[in-house]
Amino acid sequence: LSSGTLKSLSDNELEECCTKFAETFSLDGSSDVEVYDLISELKIMRFTLPNGVMSAMEIFGHVREVDCYPNISIAYRILFTVPVTVASAERSFSKLKLLKNYLRSTM
Repeated sequence: LSSGTLKSLSDNELEECCTKFAETFSLDGSSDVEVYDLISELKIMRFTLPNGVMSAMEIFGHVREVDCYPNISIAYRILFTVPVTVASAERSFSKLKLLKNYLRSTM
């Protein structure tokens, strides 16, 4: 979430996004993020962010400096690691395919 996206969301849209996030990244009904705390932290943070457009990494840096938004910090860490794990899995499969082709051609 960039600062522009965060500030443009209505309260209802923000609640929907946080609920979907918690449902997606929960295991057996327990989640690392408290949904209602995350919603209230995001509502407060919208007004305390510095003016100007900020990327997701800049917002995460701001959250780490302020150190009063624990659920937002956890949510950003989860969101930053998800694409990396997907990309590494896809790359490992393509390397496996190349290795198999090489081994078949040397038989």
